[in-house]
Amino acid sequence: MRLPTLRFAPALLIGLLAVAACSDSNETPPEESHSPSSAALIVDGTPAGDPILLPAGATVPVEIKFYNDAGDEITGIEDSHFGNLTFDPSTLAAVADVPNQHFHKTLTVGGEVTGGVVTIGYGHDEAADELSFGPFAVSVVATADRK
Repeated sequence: MRLPTLRFAPALLIGLLAVAACSDSNETPPEESHSPSSAALIVDGTPAGDPILLPAGATVPVEIKFYNDAGDEITGIEDSHFGNLTFDPSTLAAVADVPNQHFHKTLTVGGEVTGGVVTIGYGHDEAADELSFGPFAVSVVATADRK
């Protein structure tokens, strides 16, 4: 009497284990998306209001924050993504990058008390032109008016 060949048994066992490993109870949730749905500015350590107030003639640090659909800040992406600020009119503020900190900028605010808008850009390269947020209203104010 001849016994059945078991040469395919290891492959069958591996296949059954793979199917079991893919069941709903063992799945890990998908990685959080790093594509933001909104953005905001932190101006000189304070969340910007509406309108964004900038002190005339001052140099101020600005941080760009990006948020997902649930309103949670997206973190851990600054090494591989970039943020940018575009002011209209461009005389509102000059934007300088902070070295090795893609979401941090230094603004040199124009000396004239005036208004305009800023648009926040986001992307995978220095152009940060894949997504844009805004425009957000900006008011350049006398230093005493900022508080």
